[in-house]
Amino acid sequence: MLISHFYPNPFMARFEDSVKNHEFFHNQCTGDADLIYCGSVSQLNKALVAKETYKKPIICWVWDLPHCWREWTRNDNEVREHAHRTADVNRKVAQLKKCDKVISASKYTQRTLREFGIESEQIYFYIDTEEIDSIPVLPQNGHIIQISRFALNKRFDISIRAIKGLDRKLVCVGHKGSGKYEALATSLGADVEFYCNVRRDVTIGLLKGAEVLVSPSVFEGWGITPIEALYCGVPVLLNDLEVFREVYGDAVPYHKPDDVDDMREKLRYLLTDKELQGKIVESCQPLISEFTIAKFAHRWEEAVVGR
Repeated sequence: MLISHFYPNPFMARFEDSVKNHEFFHNQCTGDADLIYCGSVSQLNKALVAKETYKKPIICWVWDLPHCWREWTRNDNEVREHAHRTADVNRKVAQLKKCDKVISASKYTQRTLREFGIESEQIYFYIDTEEIDSIPVLPQNGHIIQISRFALNKRFDISIRAIKGLDRKLVCVGHKGSGKYEALATSLGADVEFYCNVRRDVTIGLLKGAEVLVSPSVFEGWGITPIEALYCGVPVLLNDLEVFREVYGDAVPYHKPDDVDDMREKLRYLLTDKELQGKIVESCQPLISEFTIAKFAHRWEEAVVGR
């Protein structure tokens, strides 16, 4: 089968080498294609044009649908900055309803889509363990790390406030602009180092040297960095989020949403308890084994092409 695959970055196409019985076009389509696979809603405009042009069935992967954006906002300025999201969500829903099949990244996303009248098949994504194994640890080590986009829902500001008094550096790795978070760290006198739009090998190298990964995010479709951290032997402290509970259950510690004091105290306890750190990592190893590229490729092939 010849599959037209639209995706936003090369990482999302890593699984293709494990799908042996099919060929892929990358970010284009021709009349020879048997179907169109859209690896992200962000690429759905192009994929739907191809569907209309070549009359091919289309299957779309959905990480999340940020319908609850108002719950992230804490003041009128944040509401105004994110008011466009309502129209964005409505547009995505309309586009997804034009697809022949939808695949959701988590049960949480699957349930959200159903609320908008969209049925989906749920498959968890993967981490690239071979890539991670090939990347050396950077000299910097013993820090707390957060890896994500520099976006409102990721709550870098909560991490910056929480590390005050912990005698640890916070390393913030993200995409897009970090300016307002750098200003916050400076105003608080917090020990924070920022890496903006760096290569993936730098990100993984910093992750491998970390003592703890934090994710105070108030909205996720799945969340890849905690799984990568646990694979690297780095324990995690997560926000008490529905999708995190779905994936990790009681195997990892959680803090209350947007609660700086609770996050700080749980971080303090985790940093001083090496036995607990090891227990968190060890208890999650069977879980991590479910998120390999090979297992994803098998599930993907069953869902997309019906082996």
